[in-house]
Amino acid sequence: MDFTVTAKPGFTIRSFLDQLDDSADGFTSPVEEKAPARCSLDLRLSNLHSASMPELLEQLQEARADKKRLRKTLREFEDTFFQENGRSVQKEDRTPLAEEYGEYKHVKAKLRLLEVLISKQDPSKVI
Repeated sequence: MDFTVTAKPGFTIRSFLDQLDDSADGFTSPVEEKAPARCSLDLRLSNLHSASMPELLEQLQEARADKKRLRKTLREFEDTFFQENGRSVQKEDRTPLAEEYGEYKHVKAKLRLLEVLISKQDPSKVI
């Protein structure tokens, strides 16, 4: 038996950021990141496990603001790239903002860590 599949030529455009948000490739701890410029940030992250609830909530608020700022920057880059090239950004096209993409990934991991730590300290806390 032969099967023939036909598809209509419509497609949706998914940006690289959307793919990052949907990726289920596993958890990468922000402490495991080895970027030299992140040394002081990594020291703060290693102290999160012993932080109080107000400190965790403050860090969560800061991380959310960082993520929003970075996402805006990266989205503008992706939109401009699409207008100029007529296609979505591929991994090899990210080099001009490679540092920002790495930082965005790092902030997302920090957010996941903070949410877990907050839920451990106060299971009734909805994030």
